[in-house]
Amino acid sequence: MTDLRQLASEISALFHSSTAGISPESAEVQAFIEKKLVEAKGTSQNVKGQQQQTQLKALKDMVDACLSNHMVQTTSTMFLSELVAMTESVLVLGTKTRKEILDYLLDRIQQRTSVYGDVIIKTRQALADLLVSKEQWEEAANMLQEIRFDQSQRLIEPRVRFETYVNTMELFLLANNPSQAAHTLIRATSLLNSVSDVKLSLKYRYFQACILDHSHKYIEAANGYRNVFANYIDGVVGKKELILNKAIKCAVLASAGVLKVRVLASLYRIPELASRECFQLLEKMFLQQPVKPSEVEYFDKLLEEHQRQRTADGNSTLLEHAVHEHNVFVLSSLYTNIRFSNLGHMLGTSTDYAELICARMIGERRMKGHIDQTSGIITFEGAREVKEVTAAIFLKRQAASQPPPMHLREQVAVKWDERIVNLCTTVEDAVDMLIDRQPVYARMLFRDMV
Repeated sequence: MTDLRQLASEISALFHSSTAGISPESAEVQAFIEKKLVEAKGTSQNVKGQQQQTQLKALKDMVDACLSNHMVQTTSTMFLSELVAMTESVLVLGTKTRKEILDYLLDRIQQRTSVYGDVIIKTRQALADLLVSKEQWEEAANMLQEIRFDQSQRLIEPRVRFETYVNTMELFLLANNPSQAAHTLIRATSLLNSVSDVKLSLKYRYFQACILDHSHKYIEAANGYRNVFANYIDGVVGKKELILNKAIKCAVLASAGVLKVRVLASLYRIPELASRECFQLLEKMFLQQPVKPSEVEYFDKLLEEHQRQRTADGNSTLLEHAVHEHNVFVLSSLYTNIRFSNLGHMLGTSTDYAELICARMIGERRMKGHIDQTSGIITFEGAREVKEVTAAIFLKRQAASQPPPMHLREQVAVKWDERIVNLCTTVEDAVDMLIDRQPVYARMLFRDMV
């Protein structure tokens, strides 16, 4: 059995023999550890498995010596920190041995946070890196999530904490666990204003958009992806084209309403958008044109797995539901009222489901109108507001070169008056044609008006 007292004395002597009481360099400590490993290896048989076990035993003895009553706390803390650092870089240790010694160390000190807080943090970070190298995303994320920076004996910089939280979010997303990533997002958000690293902040915003995407908050997710695309830095968060595709998918899947119109408008102004394969569907939604079911099939193949789920009521997929809402929103600007039976036929759904969509949109104030369930009729309101938003989008695009001479509402009113004049002129021409071609019938038709 190894004499822990003697080993503790050797480690203590290593620290107290340095000049003027200064702690030894990391190289000296690592050289001491390597020496002990070589000595342990030399005593074992020439079998690789036995050599690894002997080295593991030597490392555990060093840990036990540091945690024994024969060593001063400050010395043991410094030595264990160097031991953890060495397990990340030493070549003579196998992956299994490294993990076993780190697990052993963590098990021995995790209940002594007031003394070894810094060592616990470094050990968890080293274990997380080891798990990442083996692509064990969930385990690595859990290891980082259990880090408590407030237990450290020194002040940890906000940037270090923020980076750890961002890495944890990334690992949870890789493990397809967005709910845990959302919990970590709350921690990271509290430190965002304390970090000036542009690249790190960009990664945070990208993963934030991913979490919103998985949570089906597509308006916020589309805006997040668009901001990341606008501030893109090469090599930080993947390919730029993929980020734009994510923004388009979220914008299409978003709930219909004025907010969606604004998101579509912000994406429509991006020059690179026209070259994307999913541009056609987004363009039809932006131009407030009805979307046919046949136009959705190709877009559905481009969606990610979590975007192909069905709605909570199970009546349709998320994409089908988004298209139904979009078509209702478009029809609300074309019709004053309509029967639900006719609306369901236009949407390709049942009458009850058409009524449910309208009721939800009105209840969430994404569309103005009221429902007469007795007659089975919905009366739309707010068509003017929809047209104002659409008109405002085009006016805003022309504002830099040609500012509008009148207020927005005046512009819309003028266009509305022009349409009324055109309608009246058309009716008048039709009446004149009727009088010319069927004078007898015209006199009978208009005799009460004379």
